[in-house]
Amino acid sequence: MKGQYIRLEPNENNTHCSVYVQKYDVASEIAAYFGAFCVQSHDPIAKRPPQQMTSTDPNDPIADALLGESTYERLRVERYALIKRRIPQKLVYQSGLLFALALVVPIVATYPSAVQAAFPGGDPLWSSPLVLWVGVYAGGIELGTATCLVAVAIARRRYEPSLSESQVHALLNVEDVASMFGLATGGFAILITVGFFLLGHAGVETVSAVVESAPRNPYGRTGVPIPVTAVGAAAAISSGIVYAVGRYLARV
Repeated sequence: MKGQYIRLEPNENNTHCSVYVQKYDVASEIAAYFGAFCVQSHDPIAKRPPQQMTSTDPNDPIADALLGESTYERLRVERYALIKRRIPQKLVYQSGLLFALALVVPIVATYPSAVQAAFPGGDPLWSSPLVLWVGVYAGGIELGTATCLVAVAIARRRYEPSLSESQVHALLNVEDVASMFGLATGGFAILITVGFFLLGHAGVETVSAVVESAPRNPYGRTGVPIPVTAVGAAAAISSGIVYAVGRYLARV
């Protein structure tokens, strides 16, 4: 029979321990006998400094928010919300919606000649149809809610070390409401606007059928002369500004 001493690491009582393992055969089976021997040592035990719990995966934003020092991010992840993205990402989405609204200009500019003649004045680019005002309201919603999101982001970054949980919940409420109006309500209105303008490419018969079935002509002239080109240009500029602000907030 052969045995072996295995030296262990010292414990909290500064005691070095060794384990003696003795092996022998019993009916072709291997058994082991363990004996522990402890010897008091006067060598100091090196202690490691306590380590703060951090996220082990830098690509896991949820773990970073829960384990990080930001109360805002922790409460944002813990609470229920239909739109869970961060503010910079929401601004990028709103920028995309504004860009979609700006597409009404190339859509209208490429109408067949028969469809262009159906618009007031025969020039749809400089007309102000009723359906365009849905897009105007949608663009206003997008700009207003984007401003609210930027204000929340600025307030959070400026006052976050001293913000209480009740104040953080108030900011999150503003963010949630702005996100729902901007991405849901405003986005739906923009889709309706773009959809009505796309019907012009289906032919003059389709446009006539829509006009006859609707209670009011969606392509008729309105009292406020805001042309399609002005709305498209404003939407394109706003899209670029909102996108730039979203990317800036993502870097700082």
